Amino acid sequence: MKTRYQILIALMAMTGATACSFLEEEPQVICSDTFYKSEAELRYGLAGVYGALSNLNSYGNSYAMPISNTDDLSYQNRVHNVPSVYWYNHNASDTDVLGCWQIFYAGIKNANEYMAAIAESEFDPNHAYYSEARFLRAYYHFILAQAWGDVPLRTHATLAPDPEEVNLAATPQADVLQWCCSEIEELLPLLAEELDEAPSRVTQTTAAGILARIYLFLGGETVTGADKKTCFKKAAQWAWFVIDSHKHQLNPDYDQVFINMISDLYDTQYRESMWEVEFKGDRSSADKWSNGRIGDILGLQSTSSQSNFSEWNCNYSYAQYNGSLKLWDLYWSDDRTDDEKQLPVITDKRQEWNLPPYNYRGGKVDGVEYTASMDKTPYIYEKVTTFTDPTTAAGIRNCGKWRREALYEGHQNAKNLHTGINFPLLRYSDVLLMYAEAKNEDEGPSEELYDFVKEVRDRAGIATRPYGDYASQEAFRQFVRNERGRELVFEALRKYDLIRWGIFVEAMHGYALQTSDDRWSANNTLAQYALATANSVQPKHIYLPIPSKELGVNSLLKQNPMW
Repeated sequence: MKTRYQILIALMAMTGATACSFLEEEPQVICSDTFYKSEAELRYGLAGVYGALSNLNSYGNSYAMPISNTDDLSYQNRVHNVPSVYWYNHNASDTDVLGCWQIFYAGIKNANEYMAAIAESEFDPNHAYYSEARFLRAYYHFILAQAWGDVPLRTHATLAPDPEEVNLAATPQADVLQWCCSEIEELLPLLAEELDEAPSRVTQTTAAGILARIYLFLGGETVTGADKKTCFKKAAQWAWFVIDSHKHQLNPDYDQVFINMISDLYDTQYRESMWEVEFKGDRSSADKWSNGRIGDILGLQSTSSQSNFSEWNCNYSYAQYNGSLKLWDLYWSDDRTDDEKQLPVITDKRQEWNLPPYNYRGGKVDGVEYTASMDKTPYIYEKVTTFTDPTTAAGIRNCGKWRREALYEGHQNAKNLHTGINFPLLRYSDVLLMYAEAKNEDEGPSEELYDFVKEVRDRAGIATRPYGDYASQEAFRQFVRNERGRELVFEALRKYDLIRWGIFVEAMHGYALQTSDDRWSANNTLAQYALATANSVQPKHIYLPIPSKELGVNSLLKQNPMW
């Protein structure tokens, strides 16, 4: 149960509170004259460094969803009253962009101050807690450099509003990413080897998996100044570190990976979910505070006006994301064997879970009345319901990965939009695919790499064409890229994959072809929303704009090109 190691969010970064606890206790403020004289105080301080992850501006909402989750496989199904970043119509004054920038730099500030406090204490700076804070500081810098490009590299605590400290020029993106890698490689041996508090806290294998991710991005098409060959070798090396540890396996049941997150459970048998952002509660009371909106924004629509919450089968959810027609075809046709292509049923377990044939919107469908939030309501397309034909309604289904079904989440006692559903930062299936990708880019394909991808596909319950079909580097490259889409969709990774592959703008403009498909008619309102988003995408959207407010404070910063 994640209640053993729950981070209680004190939001010290935004409110000035000093620390919070991993344990189920009331958050305690540690005064400066008593700071870090005990192991318990160290935990309170470290929880404050982790706290930036679970803020509404980071993985609670803004970063994980509007900023990072609109891509070629996942589109926003609303047009009114949603943030402009959903539509790529944002600018340097956008509040989501500013909030995201601020919270990750707040996390860096907390890490720097925490590390400085330990250095002044009697504790060894090589303490595992110090190394965790150092890792998080590097991770926050990675997120910033990945999203904004050149950013200020802040490596020490600034305890006073010194203009010389505030005014800091941006460091080139490649240098920031290389610094992140060097930091993590140096501190990794000091992190915990055991997984007792994983996936709540960072371990050696977590750090190695994130290293693989950073090296892949550093070696990508949009980063200049790095030796790509070396980056791919290092990415493969650190992904292999995780694989060779034999501490993680794929859960045989893909659905269960996410049911665990919805149900407030940790999988201590397979350890596929290697690192998660923790959320707890539903804001129904002060002691059940949460900044998470996973399942509400990313989920199955369930928007009943009724208040008999104990009878609902799905808790309240706006469900603002759908899977695109391209995602449907990745499951339905791409890389399928000829035999399976002929089957009139869905056979990929990930397609069944991620794009289920129902939500809980209610209303009359094909003459049958469904009650919102209580009845599984089928989609209908071309007068055919998904309960009649489970393969219809391609491209218009809600994201089902973190569905708020009461069977898993439990019943709520009010219409609460905030959830205790965790969000994954790293899964073992991602590591397997990163290893296959990095080795292919470095050395070309092999049957060994093919087997790693096939392991992911076998868990999905689908047949795989023979290795010979993917024996060229380009064929295997596309195979892995497709598999990443099928496996990791909706997990705030796809956009940055497209960026590092150098195909982001091209892939987004691909919606123009999708919406002319007979299965997703251009007259379909949802298809038009997706097309409008795609038409807004320009090369400048590879990076976010530096917030105007930050430019006003830091005179040495310059706005990103084209913004």
